[in-house]
Amino acid sequence: MKDMDEKYLKQIYFNILKAIIFVAYFLILNIVYQNISEEVMEKVIQYFTMITLFISICIFEVAYKKDDGFLVIKGIEILILSIFTLTAKHITNRYNFNFNSYLLVGAYTYAIYYVLKGIIAYTKGKKEEAKKFSDIREIVKKEQPVKREAVKRRKR
Repeated sequence: MKDMDEKYLKQIYFNILKAIIFVAYFLILNIVYQNISEEVMEKVIQYFTMITLFISICIFEVAYKKDDGFLVIKGIEILILSIFTLTAKHITNRYNFNFNSYLLVGAYTYAIYYVLKGIIAYTKGKKEEAKKFSDIREIVKKEQPVKREAVKRRKR
């Protein structure tokens, strides 16, 4: 891993860190759900939704000002988390799901998503490293053919 570019290593570490943060988020929601009443839980879900929505809007604003596509993707990830949190109680009541299981599925989904993003970043980094060490480009490099002027042959 030492030969990999710093850019890709940072992406891998940040994706793993984000996976841990989102699993912790769902764990906190799960613990809160087990320890408080139904009415208070609805308020907690509303607060968590507002916080994540505020964070995603801030990320969208910064992405717009910087014209950064990667920040937009991060904002969309947080926005999806906000929508998931907002609709969690309704979906579990509507389809008779266990709330804890529903949150567990969400945690697993986010964890798998960020681990896959880390694997993709690792693969891209390895491909880029392989391209740096390969001299095939220099060998195959097409050189412009030398143009010669047509010369009339003299008859003997």
